[in-house]
Formats: sequence, C-alpha cells, structure tokens
Amino acid sequence: MEPARADADPDGLVGMIGSYFATKFDEPRHTLELPVEVTSGRDEGLIIVDQVIRGTAIVGRATGDFGAVALKVQGTGKPVHVTITIQLDDMSTRWWSDRVRPPRLTPERPRLVLVRAQGDLKGAALLARRQAWRRASNSIVEIGFDLTADELDRDGLLVVELAEAPRPSWVEGRLSRQSALGLRIDRITVREQGDGEPVRFAYRQTGCDLALLPPDGPSAFRLDVNTVEYAPPLPRTPTGKITRRTPARAVFKAGRMARRVAVSAGSRVNPDRPGSSLGVLAADLSTGEPVDVAIVARRPGSVDVELDPRPGVPVLVGLDTAHPGVSCRVVTPR
Repeated sequence: MEPARADADPDGLVGMIGSYFATKFDEPRHTLELPVEVTSGRDEGLIIVDQVIRGTAIVGRATGDFGAVALKVQGTGKPVHVTITIQLDDMSTRWWSDRVRPPRLTPERPRLVLVRAQGDLKGAALLARRQAWRRASNSIVEIGFDLTADELDRDGLLVVELAEAPRPSWVEGRLSRQSALGLRIDRITVREQGDGEPVRFAYRQTGCDLALLPPDGPSAFRLDVNTVEYAPPLPRTPTGKITRRTPARAVFKAGRMARRVAVSAGSRVNPDRPGSSLGVLAADLSTGEPVDVAIVARRPGSVDVELDPRPGVPVLVGLDTAHPGVSCRVVTPR
C-alpha cells in the first residue's frame, strides 16, 4: 500500500522512501547559484572529491594518477562557460618526486593532463616550469570550455576531472608519468555564456619541446622554437634517520643548489639549437593515435605546419626528436 501523500510528492514513491531513510545526522547539501567561483576546498558547494586533498586557499591537490571534484550548481537551463585554473608549483614537484621516487639525477619533466567535465573530454593542460639559477617559477594554465544546457541541468552536479592522457611512443621519456600527481586546482568558475568575457586557450611559450592545440584550434599554424635552460634534477625529501637531521639536510640542499647552478650554466654556455630540418609530429589526445602533419614552410627558428584532418579534440604537437633545451609556441594565422 502506498504511503499517504505519495502521489503529492513530485518524485512519487522515490521521494517518500528517501525521506523515510533520512536521519538527523544527514547534512543538507548547499547548492551554488550562478555565477560560481570556487577557490577553496572548504566551500560548501564542493560536495565530492576523489583522489584530491581539499585545500584552504586552493580547491585541492591531486593525490594520484587522476583527481576529480564535484560541485553542486543550480543550472538555469542555459549554456554555461566553465574555467578551471591548474598550477604546477614547487610542492607539486616535491610531492611527485617523493611518491614516484625517480633516480636522483632525473631532470624535471613537463606534465600533460586531460581535463574532463561530465565525463567528456573538454581540454588538456601542458605545464612546464621555467628554470632559473636558484629555483623554477610556477606554471599556471587556465582551461575554458562550454557546457550545453543539457550537460548542466537544474540538478546541477558539475564533475571536473584531471586525468592521464594517452601518449604516443615518440614522447617516451619527455613527459612525467603520473602527471596529475601533486597538481593544484586553484579555481573553478561557472558562468552563463555571455556573462563576462570567457577564458579561452592562450598560446604561449610552453617551456618544453611540446605544445598543445585546443579542440577548436586551427589546422594551419606556425610553430616557433626558442632556446631555454635545461631542467635540473628533481628535489627529494630525505627519509632516513640521518638524512632528516638538519646538518644532513643542509648538505643535500647545498648539493641540489650546486647541481642546479651547474645545469643552468651548462645550458647557457652550450644552448640547445635544433637544426633547420626540424620535424614535427602530432597526436590525438583522445586516443593517442597519430595525426597527419604536413610541413608547409621552414624558416630559422620556426616551421609552418598543417594538420589533415584536424580532429575536434586536443592535439599534442612536438618536435620529432627530443630537445630538452627548447620551448615551443603555437602562433595562429591572422
């Protein structure tokens, strides 16, 4: 027999049964209204985290080979624009080094992650820190993408995920494995389309011999190549009883500083200058399959490239041979 007033509930029996199983310990979920800007893991609208440690001044930090967060957002029945800010900082690098435990002389590699929303691939991020005499600067990327009204309905559960990307064989040894590990999610914003200027992909110096094309990127572009300093060996937190002591840690730090200075000085004295016969390769980041590349023209320090066909997904572009002392930049035609 149906409970009284079951037919009056918009969800019928489902709603009534759900209320019967509720307890006084259940916490009501806070729903965020548009526009949304989440900058802390303590925000009430952040209801689910998976392999992400919540932060206070940041949304969180990924703890594994992927990381996902879910926001309770009240959709308006209109398309929205979502922006996620990702950062690779010194703590990200140390987290990665302490957990993956690479050989001590392994240099820092760039990170490549996919950005998914509602289970679909929406973009990708390539992060490489710029090196200097004493330390490397942080790398920050903003990824913007659109969601249709059907993808973010009035129930409003927005799931954003950082995930590993399929990798072609030609990038072996040029990217960090477990790239998502330690990455920061600084900010997530959600706005109705037309409410403010949307964040779009920025073509910038990547700091490495790879580059990214967004899903709506051009099929023809120029790839500029500039010289940068080599990445020094990764730092690692001491774990032994002796090495954790202050005098030993000071020695390790001095040795790490000396290696960084030596690597930086060596790359300045003998910079990496690829020849005029640069080759370019590309890969579809949804499958890892190669994308056909045609070299249209060559000039000192750059090459004109055309992709055929141009897939509507993020594309990884890079030099056909590893050049750890160069940085690529995509220049779009006017």
